[in-house]
Amino acid sequence: MKTKFSLILAGLAVFFVATLSFGQTKEFPVVKNGGGVFPVPEATPVADKKMAYKIVGDLTVGSEKPEELNPGLERVARLFNAYAEAGIKPENIAMVVVVHFKGTPLIMNDAAYEKAFGVANPNTALIDELAGKGVKFFVCGQSLRMRGYTDTPRNPNIKVTEAALIATTTYQMKGYAMLGLGN
Repeated sequence: MKTKFSLILAGLAVFFVATLSFGQTKEFPVVKNGGGVFPVPEATPVADKKMAYKIVGDLTVGSEKPEELNPGLERVARLFNAYAEAGIKPENIAMVVVVHFKGTPLIMNDAAYEKAFGVANPNTALIDELAGKGVKFFVCGQSLRMRGYTDTPRNPNIKVTEAALIATTTYQMKGYAMLGLGN
């Protein structure tokens, strides 16, 4: 009987703890248009507040649906919010995002995106907000041509590079850590 009671109590405790964790809400301490993070008060600090972070993101993923935020772009926002939760200020993060492959459509301005997909570009506000935090965006010129976007009007915060391969390797040689922003 005691064993049965102990099992019931253990089950209730697991349910209670699980319910509490499901009730947490994401926070957006630095980037408001995406990339929410959960506070993790029990985390062992790893981030170094004295470091200058240099990151080049390789964004290759596309959205499942045209009205959805690009998951790679959302990951960039999450990076800034996670670092903020860890005490790192946005001005201590130099980030370059290189867009290519299936991510290429996110570079369109609102009018071009709406013409192509029938909805406004859900990525515009986040791209603009991240650019305001100093993120540099490039789109691969090879992907523009392969995917038929050569003459498509782009978000003015996104510049064209000769090739994603050149941009990512050049920034790595300049000391930027590579971060995959694909699947």
